[in-house]
Amino acid sequence: MGGERILVTGGNSGIGLALCKQLATEHDCHVYLGSRSMESGSKALESIFSYAPQCNGKIELVNIDVMSDASVTEAANSLRTALGSEVLYAVVNNAGTGLAHGVAPEVILDTNLYGVKRVCEAFLPLLHPVEGRIVNVGSGAGPMWLNKQSEETKGIINDANVTWQQIDGVVKAEFSRGAGVNAYGVSKSCVSAYTALLARTNPNLKCSSISPGFIDTAIVRGFGAKKSPEEGTVSIRHCLFARLEGNGWYYGSDAVRSPLDVLRNPGEPPYTGK
Repeated sequence: MGGERILVTGGNSGIGLALCKQLATEHDCHVYLGSRSMESGSKALESIFSYAPQCNGKIELVNIDVMSDASVTEAANSLRTALGSEVLYAVVNNAGTGLAHGVAPEVILDTNLYGVKRVCEAFLPLLHPVEGRIVNVGSGAGPMWLNKQSEETKGIINDANVTWQQIDGVVKAEFSRGAGVNAYGVSKSCVSAYTALLARTNPNLKCSSISPGFIDTAIVRGFGAKKSPEEGTVSIRHCLFARLEGNGWYYGSDAVRSPLDVLRNPGEPPYTGK
């Protein structure tokens, strides 16, 4: 392995920034660091190059706001030009918001779920048609939310044949109950369901969703997280480079397959699909 071209959204801070560093220094990848703010993205590049000067030329900044159709389309067109005859090996949908960020529920959904869908649809044509991979960053908040829902809702999210209309319906039903406070858990649960849909409709690609664990980033600042962003990339890197036995699966922070409706803690037996 080596030389793979990988896009990481939300690469300017937290887990995304840590991942970009690791991909360039430890995996010899060519990384496209996605950032909504060019200023923040440039500062992130400077921090990486000061830490690892050898990465200069191996990491490029891509301006992308996952909440904007126009921005995502422009970023895809720009990257298509930059790639030339090359192809993307993977897309990591890491950009996310919620909890300690104090943003509106609609912003959480638009970033964490609909933003992932925008990016996947725009960048699918740039991925290697056989070896390409997509990793969508979810959260343990997804299973925690789903575990408290009705059997009907659990059935929809766990259905390998789930449709986008059903996923969108779960979101709308939740918000119709005035349950905007659960937007983060809803978004992370539904992004795993969307990953299963993505895998089914793109069977030649490897599509995974993951939980990074309880990591000390801005999203959970003040909630007591102790692990560093570097520790939050274990399952992402597993889904990028390991030989995966399934497609559309959800992995815990220890890179072990996990259920969507029950929180599986690191070290516990893997989910078997039953």
